[in-house]
Amino acid sequence: MESERIAVKDEPRFESEYSPRQTEAARRVLMDLGQVLAAFEDCLVVVGGWVPDLLIKDAEERHVGSIDVDLALDAARLTEGRYAKLIEALLNTRRYHQAEESFKLLTRIDLNDGGPPVHVDVDFLKASEVKLKKNRPKLTDRFRPLDADGCVAAFDHPELVVLAGPMPTGAKNKVQFRVASVADFLVMKSYALKKRDKPKDAYDICYCLDYYPGGAFKIAEAWNTQPRRRHVSEAIEILKEKFGELDAYGPSQVIEFHNSTDNEERSRQQRRAFELVQNFLTMLR
Repeated sequence: MESERIAVKDEPRFESEYSPRQTEAARRVLMDLGQVLAAFEDCLVVVGGWVPDLLIKDAEERHVGSIDVDLALDAARLTEGRYAKLIEALLNTRRYHQAEESFKLLTRIDLNDGGPPVHVDVDFLKASEVKLKKNRPKLTDRFRPLDADGCVAAFDHPELVVLAGPMPTGAKNKVQFRVASVADFLVMKSYALKKRDKPKDAYDICYCLDYYPGGAFKIAEAWNTQPRRRHVSEAIEILKEKFGELDAYGPSQVIEFHNSTDNEERSRQQRRAFELVQNFLTMLR
């Protein structure tokens, strides 16, 4: 099946660029994916920016959310043509189209609020250590999930989440899907912080350490009780490097994300980010 290719929108860098319309559109896409891919629940885990929003409830400061959806594929379970069937299920809705990148689908959501349709990306990731078996039909030749370092952590302790709300059409629905645990999400975000320049990665790390129920201690406990596999150890080293000093890259990224014009507020954000990560590191064995 051939699919239309659509250009990808620019990535936001600042908190102010995460508009309510975009996050609402992405949430509706998340609902839609939960419905369309319900038969594939066992081989999908929601990762990326929706994890804090879905798992950290009633925080003093609400998480900014996300304007796209990231799904990790469990390659070990995508056998006997299931991978091709998963992609085909999305394309057959005629709501999802191939983007320029081979790991990305794109859809347009009309919120029926008088504004223009909102473009939402759906990114598919897999652990770089695992190889997908080649399936047929050739549909999958044009679509390949992105190899992501640290993505293997997504499948360690996923949590089942039930989400209720409007679908892209506005119809009310309730769906369920597996979501990476906050502790495993931080492993993936640590790798992301090393591999790219996206200020929201540092923000997400600090938000989780600040507002996760039970605090950083609970996350550290989860890291400490895991077998000390390579990806956990490397995540620790990344945090030590990127948040090693007050003016290091990590705290500076948090400042950039919030993009405040108040120097005192910027200094407060920088110190808070530095102290959150340093405190977390002292709890790790």
